Amino acid sequence: MICIALFRTKSRLTARKRKEAPYNAGMRIFVHPALKTPVAKPVQDWLTGAGSVGPLMQAAKQLASLEAEVLSLLPPGLGGGVAIGGIRNDARDSREATLVLLAANSAAAARVRQVVPTLLERLQRRGSQVTAIRVRVQPQGGNDSLWPQETEKPPKRAKMTAVGLNSLATLADGLPDSPLRRALAEMVVRHRPPR
Repeated sequence: MICIALFRTKSRLTARKRKEAPYNAGMRIFVHPALKTPVAKPVQDWLTGAGSVGPLMQAAKQLASLEAEVLSLLPPGLGGGVAIGGIRNDARDSREATLVLLAANSAAAARVRQVVPTLLERLQRRGSQVTAIRVRVQPQGGNDSLWPQETEKPPKRAKMTAVGLNSLATLADGLPDSPLRRALAEMVVRHRPPR
């Protein structure tokens, strides 16, 4: 049975109980009421608790909501090449917060820089504390990159109509024996639908 001891408590266990359960002496164990078995504390409680992970989790949530807000304000087609890099607070003035946007390439960065004034104004209208926006180029890395990898596109298969095939066949028949005639004949055979 796996149990997670969560809080140290001053326990008044008798010597007999300590012999029965030495692994949890001085610890409080959460027990599922229906199953009467120890259960783990929910992960969300650990992440949002007052420990060292709590503030980090809160900052991650704020960045995620800010990223969703920024991507909703960007023009269509521009959001795929942009990610939030973080927020920098000025050491001299605590009210100064600079949003850092990471662009997938220089073309995306140039397009984002064109909409930065509008984006900043809209963010401030929505109540954001951001006072400036910086755009940086974050080139594609390996497989763990922020940006979606382009998949290899299958080769195009051009389809020819029956009229086009007949025209090419007629042209090939009217030519003397040459590389052009053989190429046209192969093209007609390749594009002819299977029967």
